[in-house]
Amino acid sequence: MKKRLVAVLMTAAMVCSMGSVSAVSVFAEEETAEAAGDEDVVYVDPLEAEDGLPFAATELSKGKTIGVSVQTHANAFFLAEIDGVKATLEKGGIDAEVIAPDPANDINTQVEDITQMVARGVDVIFVDALDKDGIKPALQEAERASIPVIAIDSNVEDKDLIASIVESDNVAMGKMAAQTLCDSIDGEGEIVVINWSTLQAVRERVEGLKSVIEESYPNVEIVADQDAFGVVEDAQSIMESFLQTYPDVKGVFAINSPTAQGAAAAIKAAGLEGKISVVDIDGAQNDIDMIKEGQILCSPVQFPKTIANKAMECAELIWAGKEDEVAKHYYVSGDNITEENLDQYDGNTY
Repeated sequence: MKKRLVAVLMTAAMVCSMGSVSAVSVFAEEETAEAAGDEDVVYVDPLEAEDGLPFAATELSKGKTIGVSVQTHANAFFLAEIDGVKATLEKGGIDAEVIAPDPANDINTQVEDITQMVARGVDVIFVDALDKDGIKPALQEAERASIPVIAIDSNVEDKDLIASIVESDNVAMGKMAAQTLCDSIDGEGEIVVINWSTLQAVRERVEGLKSVIEESYPNVEIVADQDAFGVVEDAQSIMESFLQTYPDVKGVFAINSPTAQGAAAAIKAAGLEGKISVVDIDGAQNDIDMIKEGQILCSPVQFPKTIANKAMECAELIWAGKEDEVAKHYYVSGDNITEENLDQYDGNTY
């Protein structure tokens, strides 16, 4: 398998200035790429630059119109992706237009938004797809107009319709959270999953959970798995139902920060705080606060601004006619935030 750069396990020491992270352990898995069958994979170190933005936009971006379609503007992660595009332009002192409508978690709206971007003649589209299959009509519209599309955070089914995918190593992060969860319940007992199964990134996180259980924790059982679609209130309602149906549940695998927030609220309301382990994946400031308060055990951190930054670098290579220098798949490495290392991230994440 060809890989131009793979960072399997690294420790990056950084000077703490201007809100940067210091002495952070960064984890990534080569086997994730192997399992996915990827032949052209690059692992990106998010700590290569203190601001998380190794790349600064150049004159190639000047005057360009950049379309960004994330899943919702009601989640800090997706807003940070948009901010990452803008920050990359600002870092290079480049004026360009960024169009970023809010599909509000609706795939039909997202497809229409991208169709409108194509009609407007944008120069590139970054898409964090709500549905890896449902996004296809929008990708086809962009292809017909010869507008490059770069997937960010969540992959798509029709990979021939995108120039590249830049995302977190979701399988690896699922494994990190799963390891912490299973260890916290001494390797046995019932756990539940509060999911968002239409998202490819989330499917990979749950894949990581299941692989850890299968390989190392045969006495841990997933007794329930239900979608909350990243909505706090829905996650709380689902967790309340789980507590009634599965009174012996020991742990919760929440797929993102809002999901964990809802689960933790239900557990607290039931007077079970400290008795049921909760983990999630995001690494947002909200997660750090929940770790401090003892509501969750860990949250593998993502770097949405770095994801957007790498996407911008890829776009410039494409505009420069250097498509062959763009890898088909980039993974941005992550770290597992726990009580032991949260001081390194407190106030420094998104």
